[in-house]
Amino acid sequence: MIDIKEEIRRYWDYRSRDYDLSPGHSGLPEVWKEVLAEIFEDKMRILDVGTGTGFLAVILAELGHEVVGIDISEEMLKVARRKAVDKGVRIDFRVGDAENLPFDDEEFDAAVCRHVLWTLPNPERAISEWKRVVKKGGKVVIIDGNWEHGILATLKRLLGKAGMVIFEGKLPKNNSYSKEVKKALPCYGSLTEEKVFELMKKAGLSRISIRDLTWIRKLILKNRPAYYRFAWSGKSYFLAEGVKEV
Repeated sequence: MIDIKEEIRRYWDYRSRDYDLSPGHSGLPEVWKEVLAEIFEDKMRILDVGTGTGFLAVILAELGHEVVGIDISEEMLKVARRKAVDKGVRIDFRVGDAENLPFDDEEFDAAVCRHVLWTLPNPERAISEWKRVVKKGGKVVIIDGNWEHGILATLKRLLGKAGMVIFEGKLPKNNSYSKEVKKALPCYGSLTEEKVFELMKKAGLSRISIRDLTWIRKLILKNRPAYYRFAWSGKSYFLAEGVKEV
């Protein structure tokens, strides 16, 4: 039997080499700065869960927040630390498990994660943990999307890959978890707005709201070749926000 968390850590250690090359992960920083400035208006102490290469953490620090970023992958954090130095911001980056946070209750004014929930074996526990470390009146913000939509999405991706072969003479790298890991992830390929709403509600968060962010994906794909736009069109992308009242 494989160690799921260890497999996940190894996978993201490997992905640290080229993660920022994807415009979906590191594109449009000024757009993201506007989005985050609307969500986090006051100066806060914010936990960036699954910070990866520090994309959100750096933006939040540039907005004047005190930021702590955790990630299961030390290799991702090495990239994040270099990025913070290059940008001239101070961020406390630490190795940590999103489902078992190394913090006391109510240490933060808010917690945020981007592209993380789908990759967790225990999403319910994770959101409960994020709520635990946030002060009463604080926010938990989840940014994610439904990356797969069954047979149709699979066919579209295959056609997109065919376009890469025809026009670029190459295939994209096979960046994917093993079958064993995929089976252990409840939200893998099926993370909808409705599911996130229910998970946040079960965790005891209140005033839950969800805003559509598919317009960001459209901006990212705007100047990409048509076969990229076709392969990734129609996928949901959203930001969910909940408040800790109890």
